Amino acid sequence: MLEWILSESFLTNVIAYAIPIIFAAYASLISNKAGISAINIEGAISVAAVTGALVSHFTGSWVIGLICAMSAGILMMMLLALAALQLRADSFLSGIALNTLATGACLLIVKGVLDGRTDSSTAPSVPVPSLKLPLLSDIPVIGKAIFSQNLLFYLMLIALALIVLLLNHTRLGVQIKTAGYHPEAGESVGMSTRRTRAIALMICGMMAGLGGAYLSMASLGYFSAGMVSGRGFIGIAAEAMGAGMPIRTTLFALLFGAVDYFAVGGQTVLSFPYELLNTLPYLMTLLALTLYAAAHNKRKRG
Repeated sequence: MLEWILSESFLTNVIAYAIPIIFAAYASLISNKAGISAINIEGAISVAAVTGALVSHFTGSWVIGLICAMSAGILMMMLLALAALQLRADSFLSGIALNTLATGACLLIVKGVLDGRTDSSTAPSVPVPSLKLPLLSDIPVIGKAIFSQNLLFYLMLIALALIVLLLNHTRLGVQIKTAGYHPEAGESVGMSTRRTRAIALMICGMMAGLGGAYLSMASLGYFSAGMVSGRGFIGIAAEAMGAGMPIRTTLFALLFGAVDYFAVGGQTVLSFPYELLNTLPYLMTLLALTLYAAAHNKRKRG
């Protein structure tokens, strides 16, 4: 088993499994920095996945599919903005409602477009291409895992750099953090907290859209009901463990990706019942959030 864990194949698959979780974690990070809980990241990923899959198939363009997937993610977050910012409903409850809406809407869209089917396997998406960097991709162990990946992996690295730049070196980043930590102070100097949070939710939607596009346009190749499988919630847990720090959040998301792949790949390596292995990502999420809550409460008491 140790040989399998240390293999190039294991690292490559861990990164592949972690990419949608990382995008979900970035979405959660941006929204939380702005002081609004985007619990509907799960639903936004689902809607983005079905949109990207169907649009890319019928247009024959992965670029248009990717743009529409991001637009679908933004739309889901704008619905949250309408409910929580404009109508002043509870953001958490609104997010749960939008997740429920997304589950039904995705099936309705697929059935309506594909004559009653519950997945789009008969209408495969146009895949987002992979990039293979010469020479670097031939490095043992890490070459294929890092330098011969899907384009969305490199967009994820760019997103990480842009998030760090945004939060630490731009005026908008300061406004987003002010909206989350000291909204009254921001309002006192003329900043619109509602507008800033809406912008943050748009960025959040873009990240969720990229996560959904990866699932249906790079990983599976079509949309299937339940394909998100809680990755939006796992991304939220990774962001909580990362305490709002982009690089730390990325590392925890990679850890969750490793557990997720271990649960799948381990079924051919280990003799444990597959039902038990399938529970590992969710048990890991529960353990991570418990440890984070305990540490957070300890810091508050100290």
